[in-house]
Amino acid sequence: MRRELIERLESRLDRREIEKARRDSHARRRPRPCGITVHPGHGCPRACSYCYIPEMGFRFERARPYRLSGEGMVLALLYNRGFEPGREGTFIAVGSVTDPFLPELADKTLEYLRTFSRWLGNPTQFSTKSAIDGEVAESLARLELPLNGLVTILTPDREKASRLEPRAPRPEERLETITELSKAGLTVDLFFRPILPGIVGLEEAEELFRMARDAGARGVVVGGFRVNEGILSRLKRSGFDVSEIVNRANRPIPKGRKQVYVRTGDIKERLLRIAREVGLTPFGAACCACASAAQVPCPNRCWEGPFCTECGNPACPV
Repeated sequence: MRRELIERLESRLDRREIEKARRDSHARRRPRPCGITVHPGHGCPRACSYCYIPEMGFRFERARPYRLSGEGMVLALLYNRGFEPGREGTFIAVGSVTDPFLPELADKTLEYLRTFSRWLGNPTQFSTKSAIDGEVAESLARLELPLNGLVTILTPDREKASRLEPRAPRPEERLETITELSKAGLTVDLFFRPILPGIVGLEEAEELFRMARDAGARGVVVGGFRVNEGILSRLKRSGFDVSEIVNRANRPIPKGRKQVYVRTGDIKERLLRIAREVGLTPFGAACCACASAAQVPCPNRCWEGPFCTECGNPACPV
């Protein structure tokens, strides 16, 4: 299957685009157990205070669309020997280092998703803080692709959100994104990551979970937090007390690009329980939400470890 797809794509692209795909990082980067990240662009103007992209070498700046065409990106992925095409193949995550539905990137993201739909069919997930309207939601729903949308919201408190995420749409606008995606027929989940100890409390999270449920979310993905001096400094400049975060860090807080994990297991367990109580499907990892939406086994075999929340995915042997 891989060789046939490569030959067909190479026959459609000029030599320059083929060489760009062959040299691209997506053709070389080894997928993680939970899938491979695809970047529709670089740079992000959101400047969220907890964000890790400056520590990865990216900047809080105007986003620039990625240089590969949709078919070029598919070819790059197929050149990657760690990537397996098809519904039972490698999961694709669109987002990670930028918001794929920023105005500067939405067209490129849609181009990539359409070509994934045409050529690959892999389970695909995107994460966003953007306000997505009904027209874009309908375009996504028309794709013949196992697609899962994650919408990041950490608090229903508009003032707090404006300090955490100063250039992102307001929480109520993102709840409307959940509604539009759900109304179009997509499987959409709240993305509650990162957990911010001492900044967002359990009662606040429960209120948000209920609002997301009422907006049309199927479930919630709850995820942890990594920090370093840069992230802590941004949180402090935004007016937040970071003492609990520091107390929960599993190692001394480093400078530079290195990050350390914050111990959030106890909070995560309670949040997952709250999610179930309010009627949301709880997920301990994003790949589990993607697997459940596509009804394929989780590639990370999460059912064998502590991440499993018994989400009801019929393809997982739990």
